[in-house]
Amino acid sequence: MKLKSLIVLLLAGIWGVGSWWWYTCKVKGFCEAGQHATQVAAGTAAGTAGAIATSEKSDADKAAADAQAKADADKAAADAQTKADADKAAADAQTKADADKAAADAQAKADADKAAADAQAKADEEKAAADAQAKADEEKAAADAQAKADEEKAAADAQAKADEEKAAADAQAKADAAAGKITMETNEAAPDTGTGIDPALMYFPSGSANPQLADSAKAYFEKVATFLKDNASGKVTIVGHTDNKGKADKNKALGQKRAEMIKKMLTDMGAPADRIQASSEGPDKPVADNNTEEGRQKNRRVEVTPAK
Repeated sequence: MKLKSLIVLLLAGIWGVGSWWWYTCKVKGFCEAGQHATQVAAGTAAGTAGAIATSEKSDADKAAADAQAKADADKAAADAQTKADADKAAADAQTKADADKAAADAQAKADADKAAADAQAKADEEKAAADAQAKADEEKAAADAQAKADEEKAAADAQAKADEEKAAADAQAKADAAAGKITMETNEAAPDTGTGIDPALMYFPSGSANPQLADSAKAYFEKVATFLKDNASGKVTIVGHTDNKGKADKNKALGQKRAEMIKKMLTDMGAPADRIQASSEGPDKPVADNNTEEGRQKNRRVEVTPAK
């Protein structure tokens, strides 16, 4: 703005000097006499205008320099502020990163502590389960041992009772045999008939075909008779055997007579005669030594076998 004013003033000065020169030289004719004065005046005006112009330019340059300096200062301030903002942002980012890392470290430690606690809890649980299983196994072993002991004792008691009963039965059979009665024992060598009634051996006193039944033999025949009456397909096979004393044909007839005697006992108890088969082998199939009385006693037998 100042530069424009200076230019305007300079042009105004030039115009004024030119007008004065035109009027003085051309109109009044004073140029020759006053040429020197005019030159002086023009030089003075020009010097004044140049001084003014120089001053104005200097002011303009100073203003421009001031403006540039201010712009530079503003830019420097802006740069400084930008750098400060960048530094603060970097510091904030670092602070956040440090906080995030601290939080991550804390979380990692918490997770590690929890994992360790869980592992310990699982180990404690597994140990408790193992201890419980070991205790249960120990108790089961003790219970099994006790059960086995009880079972062995029961078996021993049962065997003792069976032995006692067998001894009593043997004593009774011996007494019945001494009294001339028919005695009985289970035929353990015979296969299972599936009837629920065991095959039996009836022992007769020597030379007798019609002796009395011992009580044990009578109870057995009652059971067989009931089986035949209750089962339409049931049958009984009766085979007589003797020792080898005497003639073979007479022993064969004696064995048949004894078998028929057993059959009559069953029919007298209500058993159907057509499902009872009686036969004799005589002395042909001994099961013991005929040279001893005990052996001959075992050979004087009638085999009774129920079947379906």
